[in-house]
Amino acid sequence: WSGGFTKGEISIVGGRPGHGKTTFLINLVANLISDGHKVILFNRELPNTEVAKKLLVLESGKLSYRMVRTGVFDKTGEDELKNVSQLLIKKYSPEKFVMFDKIRDFRQTEVEIRKFQPDVVIDDYIQLIKPSQSWDQRRLELESICMDYKWLAKTSNCAVVLASQLNRGLEMRGSNAEPSLMDLAESGAIEQVAENVWFTYYKHKVYPNQAAAHPNKIKLVAKKVRYGETGETLLGYDGDKCKIYSSFNEYKRVNKE
Repeated sequence: WSGGFTKGEISIVGGRPGHGKTTFLINLVANLISDGHKVILFNRELPNTEVAKKLLVLESGKLSYRMVRTGVFDKTGEDELKNVSQLLIKKYSPEKFVMFDKIRDFRQTEVEIRKFQPDVVIDDYIQLIKPSQSWDQRRLELESICMDYKWLAKTSNCAVVLASQLNRGLEMRGSNAEPSLMDLAESGAIEQVAENVWFTYYKHKVYPNQAAAHPNKIKLVAKKVRYGETGETLLGYDGDKCKIYSSFNEYKRVNKE
């Protein structure tokens, strides 16, 4: 759709809580690092320790997130944890990847980005950023943050991916409603500055008892693609493995279903 990320441009990933937004971003981080890019990640909601656990699980493919969170392992699990921990230390070295979870304001965010000089910035999520200056309306604050990020992307020559919460309008539209641009919190301020806007939609979260809402299916919806085409695709999803597959068929093939 988008033709890849372009330095100097902004992409938005939106979704309701529990719809795989952060898992999508973590998979994105892993793929970017594998491709040799420098990445900086700002965790506004989750602590770094939880994100590190998700990366452990993702890179392992064998450990479960539930297992890592509870710290209950058998001998095989302990061995796998040691092996994948060494892999993480090498793959996510400080020269290639840094992440922060205690930076609230945009000014300090900018300082760290200019210091690290990443290829890609990922920020999860934009509504928790304190703007450079205060405004009377939240809409104006978000517009200021988006514009600051836009200029930072251009002057630092990096691509920026911002996670955004959705407003409650989606929940009020009735059954089978999927995200749209108007569902972005303060949508006008965010949408106008972004080259791409994607949504994650996990139907199983909304309708867990529907046959069509398979727990291992998640939809990625492209609603704005400035230099490509809008559309949607069905991806494979395994929340306990923190893994998103390129298709549901790939999920079934890997898991022999």
